[in-house]
Amino acid sequence: MDTMMIQQNKNEKTLKQTLPAIYAGIVAAICWIAGDMLIVGFTPSPDKYPLFSETYASRVNVDLATLMLSGSTSRLMWGALLAVFSVPLYIYSAMVISQIIHRKFTMLVFVPLFLGMSYSPLAHAGFFYVGEIYKTILNTDVSAHEQLLQTADGFVKILEIVWITSLVVMGLGWLIFGILVAKGKTWLKPGTFWLNPIVFLIGILLLTFLLPSPLKDWVGLCRLHEAYFLFFVILLVAVLKAIKHSSQK
Repeated sequence: MDTMMIQQNKNEKTLKQTLPAIYAGIVAAICWIAGDMLIVGFTPSPDKYPLFSETYASRVNVDLATLMLSGSTSRLMWGALLAVFSVPLYIYSAMVISQIIHRKFTMLVFVPLFLGMSYSPLAHAGFFYVGEIYKTILNTDVSAHEQLLQTADGFVKILEIVWITSLVVMGLGWLIFGILVAKGKTWLKPGTFWLNPIVFLIGILLLTFLLPSPLKDWVGLCRLHEAYFLFFVILLVAVLKAIKHSSQK
């Protein structure tokens, strides 16, 4: 990366003001990647659990129902908590957007990012409850299964609604951000419209098709936060180089 990513009229003070939010974004992304690995970092093995892959195959999402069955409660719990407690860092990281974008366009991006990041903890923590209830079904008498399956259905529905909403709203924010960069409405050069988590997410998805298992599963399950990590790290490198260039003038 070089300083050509950033408009030359940005002074050292303005650039340095973005650093705390960028660092917060990097730390948050690392926490969420670790959280994802802990809570859903498993390779589904439906054949090992005929109760779900055969008996209740028509009642459940078999891959989801069997995904976390081998995970301990403490592992799933830490996977949920590590991500949830780092959400304030993600929300704070969105402040860098208000510093990059021309002021009159700031809220067009900041509001959907803020909302999407605010919704995401419920969706992420939802995997803990889904995993735990399917483990309970696996280890209880069949007489209790019907009620537990109904409860599990509710957990899955909440997870899906909030997760999809979070992704769509955040995606909208980043799409608008990319458009503003391309139109020269930020202090990034228009040619850097590719500096966007959406672009990195697409690249990571394509990469997973080339990777062998279980590596493709590990990379794929953290893809959103890997995209965020790449975004903030590349932005950090560009800002630090711009600061160095500015200080040498």
